Amino acid sequence: MSKRINVPSLSTLMLQMPASVAMYDTEMNLISASNNWLSRYGFIEQEVIGKNFYSLFPIISEQWRSVHKRCLAGATEKKENDIFYMPDGTEEYVRWEITPWKQNDDAIGGIIVYSEIITKTETVRLSNLKLIRELNLLNEVGNVIYSTADDYDMIDDVCKKIIQLGGYQLVWFGFAPNPLHEKQLVFPMHKYGSALHYLDNFMIDLNNEVQKNGPTATALFTGKPQVINDFSKSLVFSPWLQNAISHNIHASISLPMNLVDGQKCVLCIYSDKPGVFDSQEIGILERLANKFAYALNAIKLRYDSKVAQIKQDKLIRDLSLRNRSLEDFTYLVSHNFRAKVADLLGVSTLITEHTLSETDAKELNGEVGRIAQKLDEVIRDLHNTLLVKGHALINIDSIDLSRMFLDLKQTFTNILPNTHINLITDFSHVNYLRTDRYYLFEACLQLMLNFVKNSDGKTHTQIKVSSNKTNNKVQLILEDQQYGFKLNDTEDSISAIYKKLYQHLTGGSIKLLYVKEIIENMGGVFSVNSKEEENIKFLIEFPDT
Repeated sequence: MSKRINVPSLSTLMLQMPASVAMYDTEMNLISASNNWLSRYGFIEQEVIGKNFYSLFPIISEQWRSVHKRCLAGATEKKENDIFYMPDGTEEYVRWEITPWKQNDDAIGGIIVYSEIITKTETVRLSNLKLIRELNLLNEVGNVIYSTADDYDMIDDVCKKIIQLGGYQLVWFGFAPNPLHEKQLVFPMHKYGSALHYLDNFMIDLNNEVQKNGPTATALFTGKPQVINDFSKSLVFSPWLQNAISHNIHASISLPMNLVDGQKCVLCIYSDKPGVFDSQEIGILERLANKFAYALNAIKLRYDSKVAQIKQDKLIRDLSLRNRSLEDFTYLVSHNFRAKVADLLGVSTLITEHTLSETDAKELNGEVGRIAQKLDEVIRDLHNTLLVKGHALINIDSIDLSRMFLDLKQTFTNILPNTHINLITDFSHVNYLRTDRYYLFEACLQLMLNFVKNSDGKTHTQIKVSSNKTNNKVQLILEDQQYGFKLNDTEDSISAIYKKLYQHLTGGSIKLLYVKEIIENMGGVFSVNSKEEENIKFLIEFPDT
């Protein structure tokens, strides 16, 4: 509601008001003003009364002319904290109100302009808000740091929080290069903000004489934060000035961090406002960087500890496997040799201690030959096993399992022409396997021969071969469908299989050891199904590539 004012009685009152008040008529000529208003603009009352507002303030925006027109038409307008830029470049915060005044006949006689400079109180209020914002940023970054286990995700989330809660334009994070590398380049590994295109094709070359004097390089070299509060006034920032201004960024802080392994990294934050990085803000951001570095170090230490534990576990497993493999090897070799030597000693005793007929002597001499032949077979199998154990040249190829087992059956028939093998195959799940065909062929052939020898002289053997894919692994299963046995859960070694099954065979255990070495040299695993009492099942397993 406009005010009804008796103009002549107002002048003395307005002169004494502590606020800045000016009264104008409908033509915007000054009728009266407070001493505060006169002092603020450096006017003398006698010289300005009756003067037009637009002659007193010739540089006035169209926005203010529109406000005056609306108020002269009866509107009242005000603002609690408006910002004005003074000729000397400083900022003033002003609370103002413009309202029309009426004459005794209710006609609008002009407007009254009230204004109060609140720069001090507004500065304090904004400073408090800024502190709250920064502490909230620090707290939220702390939550991200302590709740994220992966360093990549953690860095990304911290960059997002800096932009979302800090009110900045751009942030990026990068690692310093290894000092021994020829190229000394720092790249933004993680980045976020509305000015991302500033970083298009962006890099810092630490070997470049100009770039190594910039804020990022200096922060990395000195280990101290580098602040540039106005790019336009900084010589060291001149190589990047035009690009920065075109993306509305005017100030930055570069925060260096040192990790426990000597690795250096940097966090760079950019603002669209010059002078934003005061001592309070720098202190907050330094604390943020310290938390950030602590989190990166903690993640790295956890990672290194985990890697060390994995290596230790692997070493223990390898030693255990080597020990068990050595026990198997020692047992199998000694048993096979000892059995054959015992046979030779027995025959020798018969020959030397008894008077033999010509027929008996001939039979025993034949037995010596057969024993020697079996011993030679053991030695040859052992030789092949050691060759594979020492070195195997693996040639990876795509193997058609159906075709390979047709060839295996033919080879088997050539070796044992008097034995019929009923080979049942099922490669519906996996028909192609990537590994070395020669060694896989040899391993499967030896297993099939062992199945036949286990059949105690039978001329008919039924073997089932199938494939499967499970847990990112491909399995090849060979099963003797005429013989069953059961192993305890702890009896998973080759020697345990041999003790249960193959002691009556010539070199059976050595052949299994030979197969095991072949498969392991190919990167696979050789095992036997020992969970249930059922047909013998040998499993050959490879990673699914």
